[in-house]
Amino acid sequence: MFTKRLEITRSVTTDASWAEVMALILDPSTWPKWQAEIRIAEGPAPLAPSDVVDGRARMLGFDVDGKSVTTHVSEDRYEQSVVVGVGMQITYTVSSTPSGTTIEHSLSSQLPAGVLGRVLAVFLARRLRKMQAELLQALKAQAEAS
Repeated sequence: MFTKRLEITRSVTTDASWAEVMALILDPSTWPKWQAEIRIAEGPAPLAPSDVVDGRARMLGFDVDGKSVTTHVSEDRYEQSVVVGVGMQITYTVSSTPSGTTIEHSLSSQLPAGVLGRVLAVFLARRLRKMQAELLQALKAQAEAS
């Protein structure tokens, strides 16, 4: 049973080009380099709609199998439906600005309900917020190193 919806959005600006950032996002083999939770990600590159990425991640101290299905790809946007213990909708929007390239990451998920679910949801929401901040900084650093 799921009751509470978590929606978080955060962005960062980088000196890297739009193309450098999108190349990293659309290549699952790079994901473990800038997403600390991801141990393995295997799928085609560059990703296109309906492509599937299988992998392994570490969430809240547990190793879990994960799957991502690409739901949308355009010049400036990548969307995926992810399951790693919980289901998430993740969107990256990349845009050029006068000060560089802005990377926006949005995540939404239905959090577990019930007594134990609510306790888990508190830890999970906290971890997802931290994960989002860390992955954006790591993606920025990886893009700037390209």
